[in-house]
Amino acid sequence: MELKEVRDLAIAAIVLAFVFVYKGYDHLDITLNLLPFGLVAVSLSFIFHEMAHRYFARKYEHHAEFQIWPIGLAIAIGLALITDGAFVFAAPGAVMIFQRADLWGNVKYMSRKQLGIVGISGSVVNMILAVGFTIAALATGWTLLYTGTFINVWLALFNMIPIGILDGYKVFHWDKRIWAGFFSLCIASLILALIFLTPYL
Repeated sequence: MELKEVRDLAIAAIVLAFVFVYKGYDHLDITLNLLPFGLVAVSLSFIFHEMAHRYFARKYEHHAEFQIWPIGLAIAIGLALITDGAFVFAAPGAVMIFQRADLWGNVKYMSRKQLGIVGISGSVVNMILAVGFTIAALATGWTLLYTGTFINVWLALFNMIPIGILDGYKVFHWDKRIWAGFFSLCIASLILALIFLTPYL
């Protein structure tokens, strides 16, 4: 991994950590107290999400690297400030895939299935991490870990929205049944998280 990619991942993770734990101008003390944990939880959740995309894209023999999206960073910070942290825009960057070409210059394009698998892989990792954070919270009694549960469920759901810049678009155009099933799981998980975990967030 090149230094530029590490830098971009670090910047994106720091911004996401802030927007996830920001509780509004009147609660800066809470935000500051949560920020260290947020940095750990978001870094783990976000970086694993992006590395899943990177892994599968490279598995299909294409070059892939994470790049920050400055406009996305600005939108994330702006919406967090405007909504007092009520809405998190979780698209500060993305793994960019560069299609492979052979010695003759013929481009080997990824199939819809390959793009769909690359797209859904990040959110699958987030759902697995959400389960892990929940189990850890139940086992240790450290309720702050539920914040990690919520972060991962939201990252999974947000990225499965089927619009062009998000992973859900690729999954939707690969297999609508898989997209619908997984998106429904993400929605149900978020509803349960809001019902049962809100007191701990």
